[in-house]
Amino acid sequence: MVDTTIFIGNVSLADFLLFIFLFIVTILISNVISELIKGFLKGKLKGSRYKIPARVVQYILVFLVTYYGLSNILGFDFRAFFAAFGIMGIVIAFSAQQTIQNVIGGLFILLGDLFRLDDWIETSGLPSTDLAQVKDIGLTRTTLREVSGSIVTLPNSVFISNKLVKYPRGDFFRAFFSLKVSPKAKVEKVKEVIDEICSKNEKILPNIPRREKRGLRKLLLTLPGGHEQLLGFLDRKLDVKRFEPEVLIKEISKDSLTVEVFVWIWEIENKQRIISNLLDQIRLDLPKKGIKLV
Repeated sequence: MVDTTIFIGNVSLADFLLFIFLFIVTILISNVISELIKGFLKGKLKGSRYKIPARVVQYILVFLVTYYGLSNILGFDFRAFFAAFGIMGIVIAFSAQQTIQNVIGGLFILLGDLFRLDDWIETSGLPSTDLAQVKDIGLTRTTLREVSGSIVTLPNSVFISNKLVKYPRGDFFRAFFSLKVSPKAKVEKVKEVIDEICSKNEKILPNIPRREKRGLRKLLLTLPGGHEQLLGFLDRKLDVKRFEPEVLIKEISKDSLTVEVFVWIWEIENKQRIISNLLDQIRLDLPKKGIKLV
């Protein structure tokens, strides 16, 4: 038989094992309760807000049971601890400050609707990210997947203390690039060529492939809620003139004419590929119309 009279410091082995058992059971029960709350609220709250009450309840339950176990089962005296280790208490408080900032950041994200799951975002400052999709929003941390495929986990305080660029689902985005052509080239002719190229590219507005729209709508209608923005995008009647490509003169020199081309796209995650394909076609078509690239 196990001798339960053995002591670890001033704590008996039986009390220590009881505390470990209580902690493990609490973790399991809190996870179950959290999942039940998520399941109940998922269809009732927008986006990922349903996760907030679930995680708050989970953390509070674990904290309360841990505090009870330390003070009542193991006989840990918190007041004596902080009195005896004042400097350590300051260190702990300083460490907790960052955690509190992350929790506040998480609440701002979820309650303030800074961004939602599957939104595309970019952050500046330190740390910064490339274009990335939001995969999970926690109370203290947010997980992103960059276009390169890398998984990035950032503390939530980053999003309330640095610049944040959001690309909501179902919206349009303006992209631009520069071209250098012969100074003798006519801008109107350059625009004609670019308009013709863009009119054949289904990834550039105002083109929206009907087959793709029908497929997306059919898919979204079979999935759970949370796709109102994208459905709204599919139903939107476009003002065609607003989304036509623009060609503007940027710089004039003796050797070249620099123009900036502005186009509208709706797949921000494929921006680089779309622009690359467009540039390749421009490279082939401009010389055919007597316009020299320099």
